Amino acid sequence: MEVMRDRKRSKFRMTSAFALAGALALAIALASCGGGSSGGGSTEGSDTTTTGDSGGSGGGGEMLIGQIAGTTGAYGSVGVAMENAGSLAVEQLNEADGIMGQQVKLTTYNDKADATLSSQLFQRLVSDGAVAVLGSGDTGPATASMAERLKVVNTGAVDDAGLTIYPNGPEEPPYEWVFSFGLNTYAWGEALGDYATENCEALAVLHDPSTYGEGGNEGIQIAYEDRGGKKIVLDETITENWSTGATVSLDSELSKINDAGADCVVVWLTPQDTARFAQEARNKGTDLTILGNDTMNADDTFSKLAGPAAKGAIGASITTELEPGPELQEFIDEYEAKFGLAPNPFGIATRDAIYMLKQVIEEAESTEPDAIRDTMEEVQDFQGLTGDLSFSPQEHATITRGQLTLVEFDGKEWKPLAKQPGGGE
Repeated sequence: MEVMRDRKRSKFRMTSAFALAGALALAIALASCGGGSSGGGSTEGSDTTTTGDSGGSGGGGEMLIGQIAGTTGAYGSVGVAMENAGSLAVEQLNEADGIMGQQVKLTTYNDKADATLSSQLFQRLVSDGAVAVLGSGDTGPATASMAERLKVVNTGAVDDAGLTIYPNGPEEPPYEWVFSFGLNTYAWGEALGDYATENCEALAVLHDPSTYGEGGNEGIQIAYEDRGGKKIVLDETITENWSTGATVSLDSELSKINDAGADCVVVWLTPQDTARFAQEARNKGTDLTILGNDTMNADDTFSKLAGPAAKGAIGASITTELEPGPELQEFIDEYEAKFGLAPNPFGIATRDAIYMLKQVIEEAESTEPDAIRDTMEEVQDFQGLTGDLSFSPQEHATITRGQLTLVEFDGKEWKPLAKQPGGGE
């Protein structure tokens, strides 16, 4: 077992080294861009929305919070939910006297799933006076690196936590300036590993090569091997097109999975690619249980695109969102009335991040970066819409495996499994 853990840690360190090299390259690129008052280089072509703007730039009685959310491309629905929920939360705060008596301004940029653009936007927001930056859901490694470099808190939906903020693994220290809300690839990977341990004879895993996919894959393998899973027969990376959402052919991977004798496959890819894989498997008459990542059941993108092939797919949901309490239901109702669609977990996480930021700033009585970071690490049992949320110097992600319930798509909706792995009902 210790040999297995050493192998995992060495892989984490190798991945971290690549992430660090990428961060250094970005820093060099940013330095060569020059400055201007924005300090962020060119952001031509980026989409911007502002909530609570009274014409200022973060001063004069107005507090600026930044957000970077990819509202277009493969994960566009994630970014849209972050943008919408952020604007709704800020509107609610401003109706109740804002933060420390100051009105709040939220500026959201679309990073278009481009890490270099994301880094430039982060620097621009900080230069404009942002007290913290939310996101990015697509380019979390870039915003996390910028947070560490500029020493400004990066919070909200930061690329689903996991390897993005724990570059050396879940038991090692996280980035100091990054606090992730909502979905967590380690937790989701662990949940899928739990299911596979009890229900699969041979498991295959397809995942993207980013920290998002690698973090989920590590969570799957740690849980699967620690709990005595039978065999992982295939572990393969798939390069996707996040910026446009164009799907990739997975015919060859399906053949490899069949040849390996897998009866279950984790497809840790975009909802579009997961749907295409499900359709290809169905068309070829392949009998596979398809397990998906945290975006597969976050909204109806996968189920609509996959059609009948979606039936029987397995995912995981935050338990509190399956049976929403009064406060969560009120937020859902307000969101639906304002935007005409339901908020997904990324939107709910964004709302919690903004409300916790309010509490932290008011408890610290300061918007100084060090004060915000230090107070964030002391938050215990914050009453968020996703449950009681806490941080500490080691815990920089709000959602753990214990807060998740495995679900199955029955052809119409996602329903909790009658028998949860580990004997739970």
